[in-house]
Amino acid sequence: MVNPDQQEMFDVLEKQQQHQRQVDRVLKIVLPIVAFLIATICANMNIASPIGTLIILIVAFWMVSIKRQNLWYWLTAILVYCLIDNYLSYGAFRLPSFSRQFGTMFTFVGIFGLGRPYIDRWLMKD
Repeated sequence: MVNPDQQEMFDVLEKQQQHQRQVDRVLKIVLPIVAFLIATICANMNIASPIGTLIILIVAFWMVSIKRQNLWYWLTAILVYCLIDNYLSYGAFRLPSFSRQFGTMFTFVGIFGLGRPYIDRWLMKD
């Protein structure tokens, strides 16, 4: 037998899960679009860089926003990717290109990773 307080808690948890599923559905559409826009802005000027940047951004956004994995792991993965991409694109390390690419990717993945709990709380208030 479930006591009324427990039933109220279960109802609130179910409502919270429903809101989180709604946010997940919206993010599954928004994240690839944002990743594409960022990849066109910050990728290096060869054909492989935008494709790789798009792939790493979609995966990182997905993992930190929807799967809620550790943000620092994915920021480290982005750092490693940007270093490799910079070296493969130019044959040497170019700081302006690296800082543009890494700075943009770091900022947006951080925003989505840190912002997701706030979005969930904001929707729960409605």
